[in-house]
Amino acid sequence: MKNLFGVFVLLVASAASAEIYEDYEPSEQHSQLTVISVQPNYLDDYLVNLKRTWVRGMEIQKDLGYIVDYGVWTSASANSPNVWLTITYENMGAMQPSKSRADAVEAEWEKRYGDDDEVMEKISKSYEEIRTMVDSQIINKVVFK
Repeated sequence: MKNLFGVFVLLVASAASAEIYEDYEPSEQHSQLTVISVQPNYLDDYLVNLKRTWVRGMEIQKDLGYIVDYGVWTSASANSPNVWLTITYENMGAMQPSKSRADAVEAEWEKRYGDDDEVMEKISKSYEEIRTMVDSQIINKVVFK
Protein backbone atom coordinates (compact mmCIF):
# COMPACT_ATOMS: atom_id res chain seq x y z
CA MET A 1 0.00 0.00 0.00
CA LYS A 2 2.89 2.31 0.83
CA ASN A 3 4.41 1.71 -2.59
CA LEU A 4 1.10 2.44 -4.34
CA PHE A 5 0.83 5.73 -2.48
CA GLY A 6 4.41 6.60 -3.48
CA VAL A 7 3.66 5.93 -7.15
CA PHE A 8 0.54 8.11 -6.92
CA VAL A 9 2.52 10.99 -5.35
CA LEU A 10 5.17 10.66 -8.06
CA LEU A 11 2.55 10.77 -10.84
CA VAL A 12 0.85 13.83 -9.35
CA ALA A 13 4.19 15.59 -8.90
CA SER A 14 5.22 14.93 -12.51
CA ALA A 15 1.84 16.14 -13.82
CA ALA A 16 2.14 19.32 -11.78
CA SER A 17 5.39 20.17 -13.50
CA ALA A 18 3.86 20.44 -16.97
CA GLU A 19 5.03 23.62 -18.66
CA ILE A 20 3.32 25.74 -21.26
CA TYR A 21 5.35 25.81 -24.50
CA GLU A 22 7.22 22.68 -23.38
CA ASP A 23 4.36 20.21 -22.97
CA TYR A 24 1.60 22.14 -24.75
CA GLU A 25 0.92 25.53 -26.27
CA PRO A 26 -2.08 27.60 -27.27
CA SER A 27 -2.59 27.88 -31.01
CA GLU A 28 -2.18 31.26 -32.64
CA GLN A 29 -5.70 31.02 -34.04
CA HIS A 30 -8.55 32.10 -31.80
CA SER A 31 -12.23 31.32 -32.18
CA GLN A 32 -15.26 33.22 -31.08
CA LEU A 33 -17.89 30.80 -29.78
CA THR A 34 -21.49 31.92 -29.42
CA VAL A 35 -23.95 29.62 -27.67
CA ILE A 36 -27.63 29.96 -28.58
CA SER A 37 -30.86 28.45 -27.38
CA VAL A 38 -33.50 28.33 -30.12
CA GLN A 39 -37.06 27.61 -29.06
CA PRO A 40 -38.48 24.19 -29.92
CA ASN A 41 -39.94 23.88 -33.44
CA TYR A 42 -38.05 26.98 -34.67
CA LEU A 43 -34.61 25.52 -35.38
CA ASP A 44 -35.20 25.03 -39.12
CA ASP A 45 -36.57 28.57 -39.51
CA TYR A 46 -33.64 29.95 -37.54
CA LEU A 47 -31.07 28.11 -39.67
CA VAL A 48 -32.67 29.14 -42.97
CA ASN A 49 -32.68 32.80 -41.89
CA LEU A 50 -29.16 32.51 -40.46
CA LYS A 51 -27.98 31.42 -43.90
CA ARG A 52 -29.49 34.59 -45.40
CA THR A 53 -27.82 36.87 -42.84
CA TRP A 54 -24.92 35.68 -40.69
CA VAL A 55 -23.58 33.00 -43.05
CA ARG A 56 -23.53 35.44 -45.97
CA GLY A 57 -21.53 37.88 -43.87
CA MET A 58 -19.12 35.16 -42.80
CA GLU A 59 -18.61 34.03 -46.41
CA ILE A 60 -17.74 37.59 -47.40
CA GLN A 61 -15.30 37.95 -44.50
CA LYS A 62 -13.70 34.61 -45.35
CA ASP A 63 -13.37 35.55 -49.04
CA LEU A 64 -11.79 38.88 -48.04
CA GLY A 65 -9.34 37.05 -45.76
CA TYR A 66 -10.60 38.61 -42.53
CA ILE A 67 -11.45 35.24 -40.97
CA VAL A 68 -10.01 31.75 -41.37
CA ASP A 69 -13.32 29.90 -41.11
CA TYR A 70 -16.73 29.81 -39.47
CA GLY A 71 -19.12 27.10 -38.41
CA VAL A 72 -22.70 26.47 -37.41
CA TRP A 73 -23.23 23.52 -35.07
CA THR A 74 -26.51 22.06 -33.86
CA SER A 75 -27.50 19.44 -31.34
CA ALA A 76 -29.59 16.43 -32.32
CA SER A 77 -31.24 16.41 -28.92
CA ALA A 78 -34.09 18.61 -27.79
CA ASN A 79 -31.97 20.03 -25.00
CA SER A 80 -31.00 23.64 -24.79
CA PRO A 81 -28.71 25.27 -25.85
CA ASN A 82 -28.95 23.80 -29.30
CA VAL A 83 -26.90 26.03 -31.65
CA TRP A 84 -23.23 26.98 -31.53
CA LEU A 85 -21.66 29.51 -33.89
CA THR A 86 -17.90 29.73 -34.36
CA ILE A 87 -15.69 32.24 -36.12
CA THR A 88 -11.99 31.40 -36.36
CA TYR A 89 -9.46 34.21 -36.69
CA GLU A 90 -5.79 33.89 -37.65
CA ASN A 91 -4.80 35.49 -34.33
CA MET A 92 -6.09 37.89 -31.66
CA GLY A 93 -5.05 40.90 -33.74
CA ALA A 94 -7.34 39.79 -36.57
CA MET A 95 -10.30 40.08 -34.20
CA GLN A 96 -9.89 43.83 -33.80
CA PRO A 97 -12.67 45.84 -35.44
CA SER A 98 -11.76 48.20 -38.24
CA LYS A 99 -13.78 50.77 -40.20
CA SER A 100 -11.98 49.86 -43.41
CA ARG A 101 -12.88 46.17 -42.97
CA ALA A 102 -16.49 47.00 -42.13
CA ASP A 103 -16.73 49.24 -45.19
CA ALA A 104 -15.22 46.52 -47.40
CA VAL A 105 -17.68 43.90 -46.09
CA GLU A 106 -20.60 46.28 -46.60
CA ALA A 107 -19.49 47.08 -50.17
CA GLU A 108 -19.09 43.39 -51.00
CA TRP A 109 -22.50 42.62 -49.47
CA GLU A 110 -24.07 45.33 -51.64
CA LYS A 111 -22.35 43.91 -54.75
CA ARG A 112 -23.43 40.31 -54.04
CA TYR A 113 -26.87 40.71 -52.51
CA GLY A 114 -28.03 44.23 -53.31
CA ASP A 115 -29.83 46.58 -51.00
CA ASP A 116 -32.24 44.45 -49.01
CA ASP A 117 -31.84 46.26 -45.67
CA GLU A 118 -35.56 46.04 -44.88
CA VAL A 119 -35.62 42.26 -45.31
CA MET A 120 -32.41 41.82 -43.29
CA GLU A 121 -33.73 44.02 -40.50
CA LYS A 122 -36.99 42.07 -40.39
CA ILE A 123 -35.11 38.76 -40.19
CA SER A 124 -32.73 40.07 -37.53
CA LYS A 125 -35.60 41.35 -35.37
CA SER A 126 -37.39 38.00 -35.68
CA TYR A 127 -34.37 36.27 -34.10
CA GLU A 128 -35.17 37.88 -30.76
CA GLU A 129 -38.56 36.18 -30.70
CA ILE A 130 -37.19 32.64 -31.13
CA ARG A 131 -33.71 32.58 -29.62
CA THR A 132 -31.74 33.45 -26.53
CA MET A 133 -28.03 34.15 -26.57
CA VAL A 134 -26.66 31.95 -23.78
CA ASP A 135 -22.94 32.69 -23.85
CA SER A 136 -20.08 34.11 -25.89
CA GLN A 137 -16.44 33.17 -25.40
CA ILE A 138 -13.09 33.67 -27.08
CA ILE A 139 -11.40 30.27 -27.12
CA ASN A 140 -8.25 28.82 -28.58
CA LYS A 141 -7.13 25.30 -29.28
CA VAL A 142 -4.48 23.66 -27.13
CA VAL A 143 -1.74 21.93 -29.12
CA PHE A 144 -0.03 19.12 -27.19
CA LYS A 145 3.60 18.33 -27.91
